[in-house]
Amino acid sequence: MYRRRVSLPVNPPPSDASASSRSHLRHPASHVGSHEALPRSLRRQALAGWAAFPILGAGAIAYMRLVRRHRIVGLEEARATYRRALEARRPTLVCANHLTMVDSAFLHHAFASVADYLTDFRRFSWNVPAVENFTTNAALRAIVYLGKCIPIDRSGDAAHHKQVLDTIKELVSHGEVVTLFPEGGRSRTGRVEPANVTYGVGQILRDLGQGSGGSPDVARGSGQSPDGRPQVLCAYLRGERQDTWSNMPERGDTMHLRVELLEPVTQERGLRASRDLAQQVIAKLKAMEDAFFAARARS
Repeated sequence: MYRRRVSLPVNPPPSDASASSRSHLRHPASHVGSHEALPRSLRRQALAGWAAFPILGAGAIAYMRLVRRHRIVGLEEARATYRRALEARRPTLVCANHLTMVDSAFLHHAFASVADYLTDFRRFSWNVPAVENFTTNAALRAIVYLGKCIPIDRSGDAAHHKQVLDTIKELVSHGEVVTLFPEGGRSRTGRVEPANVTYGVGQILRDLGQGSGGSPDVARGSGQSPDGRPQVLCAYLRGERQDTWSNMPERGDTMHLRVELLEPVTQERGLRASRDLAQQVIAKLKAMEDAFFAARARS
């Protein structure tokens, strides 16, 4: 995401305890209306994204599956795990390895169907793309806006980075999910690089209360479980023919996806807590990568 060590904002609502765990996410209007505590600009962005999603979402999937001829192995398990994570009603981050510019699109496709997103647009996570990847193209800027993105200028100053981090925390604390790439960019070696992990994800987890055992303030007014401990859905995504980083996976490549839920905890405080929590997340992704290559060697 970035390498600045700055500070930083947590997940889903239901109001009636007797209703099903998804009853609060039935209609887009209720989705936006339930975010009154969020800035109006973010509510408008979410509503615009939902309105455009029948075209953009279906178009993206058609492009991936029909034009690029990709398929995802592990999709059903990923959807079940993601659904279980959201039903826990706890602050949720998605943290993934990063090899291509379209990793987020594959993860969105893997975690839920277009129909599920239209019924429950909180399932569609926010993303934090680097501004240099889309600022020169008006169409890409529009897609980024409609795709629930919070752009970050990786060369920006500390005040800009803090603003982005604060926005992420506010989104997650009010029931939204945010996807982050802890390495801060596409891996130039084609492998997870623990030494390159940024502290941003650790700061988010620390500030959301995980480092101190969870804060009851996290859940108050957000519709979340009183257990306000954050959780991280770790996702490892890789094409069979993906040797290193690229803009797109090879045409026709089969994507393999592994997901695991992680609850990072630490007894540290301050910057040490941020570092410890970030290291736990990247270590999990590295272990998932090792398992991927070990399984491939056996096959």
